[in-house]
Amino acid sequence: MTTEVDVAIVGARVAGSVTATLLGEAGHRVILVDAARFPSDTISTHFFRGGGLGSVLDRLSLLDDVLALGSPRLTSEYNFRGTDASPMVRGPQNPGTVGYCLSTRRLPLDHLLAERARRTAGVELWEGTPARAVRHADGRVTGLAVDRDGATHEVKARIVIGADGRGSSVARWVGASVERREPATRAMYYRYFTGYRGPGGSWDGPEFSAIGDELVYAFPSDDDLACLAVSINLDAFAQFRANPESMFGSRIAAHPGLAPRFAAANPETRILASGPKDALVRQPSGPGWALVGDASICQDPWTGLGMDNASVHATFLAEAVDAWLSGRSGEREALDSYRRRRDEHALPGFDATADLGRDLSRL
Repeated sequence: MTTEVDVAIVGARVAGSVTATLLGEAGHRVILVDAARFPSDTISTHFFRGGGLGSVLDRLSLLDDVLALGSPRLTSEYNFRGTDASPMVRGPQNPGTVGYCLSTRRLPLDHLLAERARRTAGVELWEGTPARAVRHADGRVTGLAVDRDGATHEVKARIVIGADGRGSSVARWVGASVERREPATRAMYYRYFTGYRGPGGSWDGPEFSAIGDELVYAFPSDDDLACLAVSINLDAFAQFRANPESMFGSRIAAHPGLAPRFAAANPETRILASGPKDALVRQPSGPGWALVGDASICQDPWTGLGMDNASVHATFLAEAVDAWLSGRSGEREALDSYRRRRDEHALPGFDATADLGRDLSRL
């Protein structure tokens, strides 16, 4: 069976769902496929800024839905340095017009975004539908083959978009080149807790505690949960792999600004991990295809830029593709503008993440 649309998107999490929603609202026919079913979880950062994903959620009229999950408005930030147990307090990072930051687990957040795409006229969401290959003709990508209901289904599209993460199959199938690579220098472990509150009982801002080349985080999140995390170098990673439970507890306990409140909190999940991975900048587009989100650019999670980049770049790509499909520009011109906007927005953060991530004692 064959379905013909304007846009086929692989990956229905932040980047894919935002791109699909905006293109559907612009009047284009979109098929959005994902091997997963929603709600489902993924290893990810949780923190995002009002000027990043927060502004995109507002544009999609989803900000109130995220707040309804119990995610507190993060209007402050608490920073601890060394063994000082008293924080420096400042305002939120890049709050934008929204005015605050948020931290939300991916399980409910991705579900909200996928359902928003599903509700959009012109968009079909196919869950539990893995993509298997792209199709080519006359030197360009012309569609996608997927597994649907136990059979191969062909999707003809004017453009195929890979929003399928750092290990993007679409990037591999189209032969997207890696334009930048920074070697892995860090890993991250995190866990959810109840009964945790910020300094003085606050619940209004993330905490960052830096000791040497180690950074501990606490993010007030949805459903009255706190996400506590630790970013470590590769030497410490070898020790964590051998005994993550013991190492996670001992490292956070070594940060006096958080230790007493950490000791009083209750772990609600197992420890989750994001191991060392090279940071990548990929060629973002070619004839009949484009990449967005981590498929396009990804860096170590210690700076928490992933969801902000994915959502903002999705707006850039949707606007570029709409300009082409609507006849306001040529395909190459539109996709070149997407590249320029992506690079201007993301490369400074990519460089800073890689540079400072080699030794956080320089913070």
